[in-house]
Amino acid sequence: MKGGAGYRLKVTIYSKSEKSKYEIYRRVLVKKLKTGIKVWTTRDKTLKSDCRILGRSIKLVTSPIAVDGQTSSLESDVSQWLISEPGNKFCVIDKPYHKSQRKEPAIAVCIDDATILGHFNRIGQNNNLIIFKNCFIIHLRWIFILCFSFPREFTNSSLILYRAVVYKAPAQNIGKALIAGPAPVAWGNTPVLTQFNNNHAVFKPLEHVIAESPTNKFIAYNNIPPDVPKVKTKSNSKGVLMMNPGVQDEASWIVHTIPGFPKALTGYVFPPAEIQKGHLFICLTIKESEIDAIAMALRIATPLIYHNDIPDAEINSRPNLKKLVNGESRLTPPLTVTRQISTANAAGLKVTIYSKSEKSKYEIYRRVLVKKLKTGIKVWTTRDKILKSDCRILNRNIKLVTSPIAVNGDASSLESDVSQWLISDPGNKFCVIDKPYHKSQTKEPAMAVCIDDATIFGHFNVIAPAQNAGKALIAGVGAAAWQNIADLTRAAGHAVAKSLEHVIMANADNKFIAYNNIPPDVPKIKTKSNSKGVLMMNPRVADEASWIVHTVPGFPKALRGYVFPLAEIQKGHLFICLTIKESEIDAIAMTLRIATPLLYHNDIPENEINSRPNLQKLAEGRSRFMPPLTVAQEISTAGPGGLKVAIYSKSEKSRYDIYRRVLVKKLKASIKVWTTRDKTLKSDCRILNRNIKLVTSPIAVDNQASSLESDVSQWLISEPGNKFCAIDKPYHKSQTKEPAIAVCIDDATIFGHFNRIGQNVENCA
Repeated sequence: MKGGAGYRLKVTIYSKSEKSKYEIYRRVLVKKLKTGIKVWTTRDKTLKSDCRILGRSIKLVTSPIAVDGQTSSLESDVSQWLISEPGNKFCVIDKPYHKSQRKEPAIAVCIDDATILGHFNRIGQNNNLIIFKNCFIIHLRWIFILCFSFPREFTNSSLILYRAVVYKAPAQNIGKALIAGPAPVAWGNTPVLTQFNNNHAVFKPLEHVIAESPTNKFIAYNNIPPDVPKVKTKSNSKGVLMMNPGVQDEASWIVHTIPGFPKALTGYVFPPAEIQKGHLFICLTIKESEIDAIAMALRIATPLIYHNDIPDAEINSRPNLKKLVNGESRLTPPLTVTRQISTANAAGLKVTIYSKSEKSKYEIYRRVLVKKLKTGIKVWTTRDKILKSDCRILNRNIKLVTSPIAVNGDASSLESDVSQWLISDPGNKFCVIDKPYHKSQTKEPAMAVCIDDATIFGHFNVIAPAQNAGKALIAGVGAAAWQNIADLTRAAGHAVAKSLEHVIMANADNKFIAYNNIPPDVPKIKTKSNSKGVLMMNPRVADEASWIVHTVPGFPKALRGYVFPLAEIQKGHLFICLTIKESEIDAIAMTLRIATPLLYHNDIPENEINSRPNLQKLAEGRSRFMPPLTVAQEISTAGPGGLKVAIYSKSEKSRYDIYRRVLVKKLKASIKVWTTRDKTLKSDCRILNRNIKLVTSPIAVDNQASSLESDVSQWLISEPGNKFCAIDKPYHKSQTKEPAIAVCIDDATIFGHFNRIGQNVENCA
């Protein structure tokens, strides 16, 4: 990696994953540099200086050292660096020379520059030792802040092009600066490094990190993030990767050793406790074309990212950067898929669909939805005895909504509610998941549909079992409150019957596919799918189509009249009707293929089916068992105020738990899930902003109560965000071996309603 025009430094990045058992100094750096090395770092009682191989020696620099008259020792210096012997290489490493780092991720940034090497070579000398007879140990206890810049010719530059290497000794507020230019001859004193806005070599590169700037967006990572205590990670990397999202080709990469620093967008605060220690700070001004190469190396090192405001367009155009921010290490198989859709017309809703196959071992709430929603979540779903609320990771909590809940006076509980949904915390995401928060779903296909809409998010509050009447939320402009609907057992006069008007009776303008794991009047059908719904279209000229997702077994009876199963009156259910464009049908069919639903009716004309390859394969039962085993598709509802809907599905070949490994990952947020749970899967807050929180039972939807004992729906909402998802599998471990599907609606109104429903969650571990 090189800088732009002008004085250029050659930089090489070496990284290893925790899966690698290599010791980075001997097995990586010595091998790649093809020289001996002199190393300044703390050391344990196992690894020593090593001169067994000619020309490949590892010599440890003795403590103390001195930089231009300022001394440092290993007791107060937390930097790790080395120089090649011979050669011009200078490297900064994020792990000390300890045996333990063989089982941890690590990264090294090496600069090939004779001037820089010359300065550090003098630091690493000890004239009182006879250094050529035996391997010696030079123990450096310096505090270093190194700031390298690769200057380029910029006009109207917003990223700081600072050309310096800065050293700060222990208990010193000032540092020593080394200019990284054509002739950096000597160290020079810097202003006080702890002061705000004095244009010193640490503050200046961070000028648009500590304060908002439209021309600078960045990712910040640190194994000890600012103001976040006791986060568990094997990574030790610290740094900032920034870029100008505008037209200018401007980017920088900062590598440092300071815990809890910098605070993103909240001002310059050098941690007082770190004044007594030695630190290293490297600032590289790079081309934007180098960002993805850096991201590739960082992916292996698995850093803990605590801030990211780089626009999605910039991230999505760089595959490794995208995988880095999504937490996808290089070893993660492509067993989950995401698709984004939007409802029709100008005010359409943003809907994201997350699905995973049974080959995926991801738990969809934690590993998919929390990860993708990038927030904590509050979840309404049954839960087992294994998965719990999980608040271990900041802003990625999984909180379980307690049972019962109520929607506008209609009560529901986990015992009678089979829906699984979550809301993001914070945010406007509402998600419906087809698997409950059970450990078993890690081995099953799963799917989540998330809606980003503040109104939906704000109003969703409960599913209502043991009620003939229901609560309706209109998904469009002005969806402000729940509305009472008529007796659901009646064949007319309410939203459910109206949506199924041309499903329960033949109509030349409506042909459809109906699927249900428990088809009407067909007992004891064996299937691993749990999906239920109707996909319908007008086979004539008019562009008219709808997709219904629900949780009611044995319903509806195709072309045989409206009969709501009496046994289901005692349970809580979820019914979503989306009016879509016909162009979205094949995208939906793609996700359904992964979830392998049981079709019990199909009267769509062959010419309409054959013109849509995925619909054809779905109708013919040709499920997708080859990777990717999870699929995501985006569709949009038609008409004014259309919703954006995302569909996520996974096949039974995927071992992913659809909640953790698909929905959390695809939503990039935490989720709150309403679903039954087994004894295995619990709330899970281990991953920052990727929590799975189980909504506690009971819940209430507009004063109608429900509990897990009587609610068979599975739904979730993103946290934060506007996603609401309905899932066809509960949060059980068993769903990891089963197909699953989730339909997620991106609508703030829907999200808002379900967020209120799911406001109470289990304690998150």
